[in-house]
Amino acid sequence: MTCATILLVQPIRAFFCIELDAGTRRAIGAIAERLREQVNTRASWVKDANYHVTVRFLGDIDAMSTLELESAAQSVCARLRPFSMDLGELGAFPSMDRARVLWIGDEEAPAFRGLSSSLDVALRPIGFPRERKDALAHVTLARIKARPDPRLGELLAAARPNEPFRVRVDRLTLMQSKLTPRGAVYTPLFTTRLGGASSHGD
Repeated sequence: MTCATILLVQPIRAFFCIELDAGTRRAIGAIAERLREQVNTRASWVKDANYHVTVRFLGDIDAMSTLELESAAQSVCARLRPFSMDLGELGAFPSMDRARVLWIGDEEAPAFRGLSSSLDVALRPIGFPRERKDALAHVTLARIKARPDPRLGELLAAARPNEPFRVRVDRLTLMQSKLTPRGAVYTPLFTTRLGGASSHGD
């Protein structure tokens, strides 16, 4: 077996997501920085460059399965038109008093829910079980590592932007995630346009 073959069969950590433009990432980053200075708890803050909206987390997958995943993504995206969503609500998972994740997102976003649900159905025949909960369109800002700040709800309410960040969604990306001591490194594997075809990363 060659080195190339060995590398090919190594599992990869991957997820489907909506990528954000640089301007939106910077604007969200400014809110996160303000919160970082105010929230009194130990937390891991996501780098601006890594902001995205997860549509479906897949976990560790066989690299060869990307062919089936691309076919599934194409079948879903071909039936959907581009849409917009507004990222402006700030919240915490699973709740304020037991917060483990801080996020900014859009709790409504019906078109996003439609994309997520359609992808969920398309992935089942290739071995990915149905998600237990409906997807929420959100960008992860931080992961709380200790007891949450008791003022968290108040701080999030005060940091909410005056106007939500409008995100135009016209493509779906399969992203590879490599975990390193300095944080996750993301690499797009392929991108499928809503109503169009795929393109591949380097």
